[in-house]
Amino acid sequence: MALASKSESMNSRLPIPLEGSHIMMLYREKNVWSAIGLGILLSGCSSIQISNDDLSVEPPTSDRYEYKSFNKEENDINVVLAFSGGGTRAAALSYGVLKGLRDQTIVVNGKTKRLLDEVDVISGVSGGSFTAAYYGLYGDKTFEQYESDFLYHQVSSDLKSIILSPIHWFNGKSRTQEAIDYYNSTIFDDKKFSDIDKSTSPYILINASDLSTGVRFSFTQHYFDLICSDIEDYSIASAVTASSAVPFLFNPVVLKNHDSCDSVSIDDGLFDLNAYRDRNTLTTVEQYQNKDKHKYLHLVDGGITDNLGLVAIYEVAEYIRLQDTRSFKEDISADNKPLIIISVDASTKPELGISAIPDSPSLSQTANSITDIQLHRYNETTKDLIVESIPVWTKRNDGPQSSNVFVEVSFLQTEDPELRYRFNQIRTDLTLEPQDVDILIEEGYKQISNNQALLELIGSLE
Repeated sequence: MALASKSESMNSRLPIPLEGSHIMMLYREKNVWSAIGLGILLSGCSSIQISNDDLSVEPPTSDRYEYKSFNKEENDINVVLAFSGGGTRAAALSYGVLKGLRDQTIVVNGKTKRLLDEVDVISGVSGGSFTAAYYGLYGDKTFEQYESDFLYHQVSSDLKSIILSPIHWFNGKSRTQEAIDYYNSTIFDDKKFSDIDKSTSPYILINASDLSTGVRFSFTQHYFDLICSDIEDYSIASAVTASSAVPFLFNPVVLKNHDSCDSVSIDDGLFDLNAYRDRNTLTTVEQYQNKDKHKYLHLVDGGITDNLGLVAIYEVAEYIRLQDTRSFKEDISADNKPLIIISVDASTKPELGISAIPDSPSLSQTANSITDIQLHRYNETTKDLIVESIPVWTKRNDGPQSSNVFVEVSFLQTEDPELRYRFNQIRTDLTLEPQDVDILIEEGYKQISNNQALLELIGSLE
């Protein structure tokens, strides 16, 4: 229990995100209300498709989709990436970071390696989940195909055309199922979690929010254990659609909470019930084990509960700590490897103009300002939690603390004020102007390549 002695004061500063703050940010940036009304009108006869099989139908494989199955013993550094939500804006910024890590080399014990090959975990939310999932499936082919398959593709326009087509009106499919089918055919090639190569890929965490319980749900075998399902046979496109499913615009992705397996055994004596992180994890386990009350999960945009993807890294680590003899944190500290955590935060702060005039703000300005305050406060306290936890994770019980660094890639780090202003005006959408995609990729590449703290740690390895 490496973190059992951690003071609860740090955890009490991490507020539960106010529901809808991420969604309101999306609504303010594009005129969607007419689309919502039309979508609701057209969705009355759509069917709900549930695609997570009962374990009695699909027995779990021996090579489970969990962190220790991906653990790269040959790595000299532990590198963890977190890709935030924000539509294609987030996908492009995180892709630029991947390109920068590909081109950054390290020298350890005389061996030259790419920093990208040292990445152990990628956590993705909403727009960031597209990049995370794509890289997990295709590796270096990402740099040949991802731009044309997704970043420069007219995704929003295609989806709109599909949903407004008369064929959709009568085929019985929900808008969400149409999105899943579209992503399968154009981006993910009907791939499942079993298609992620555990011998070469980082551990990919795709995160959504469960409307039925109000908690974050990560697409990992640990979470699928709670609902008696095998994630290996689950569709990547379905997981990414859940992570990016904006409520009202898209129906939730529904999972069945099967009752065919034994309850997951959790010793609640291992939890600090005064700590947000432990209380939330225990509550999640208890809720999903009540099969009569919680028969179904209704999964939507992961940004509602964890817009940065960092809480997922933290909480999954806690869950693994309770379930495995060798936990995520124990693996990190076992051999005193350096730890690098990179947060790619594509959140924006558009200029609202409130401070320019003495008049009272309009209703929309007030709502947007409140949304900004909620979202950015939660993001910053999440980063604080991670920063203060890293020294604990990298301290061996019987030895010295390993080197570590937390790297933030965000528009706050953009040096040019005019460029920063431009980034903050880019809308949250799955279709952007090509020139906006260009500068977002370039910014992610530039920030990760020039981060002084990261360069110093890399230099210390030689």
